[in-house]
Amino acid sequence: ASQRVRVDLGDVEYLWEELDYEDPDRIDYVRTVVMQVCERVELMPRGRGVRSFKGEHCRITFRNP
Repeated sequence: ASQRVRVDLGDVEYLWEELDYEDPDRIDYVRTVVMQVCERVELMPRGRGVRSFKGEHCRITFRNP
């Protein structure tokens, strides 16, 4: 995907905030950005019976510039 999608990493914070996760046509772009700016993405246990996603269910470690 990173070969097909051009990503400008000049302003990573803006790029991260502007990602459109809901648009299925942009999934390659979102995937490329995540792969380039994140060192690790961990999905944490949500607990029994919890179906909705919250920010604390995901731990993101960003790459050092």
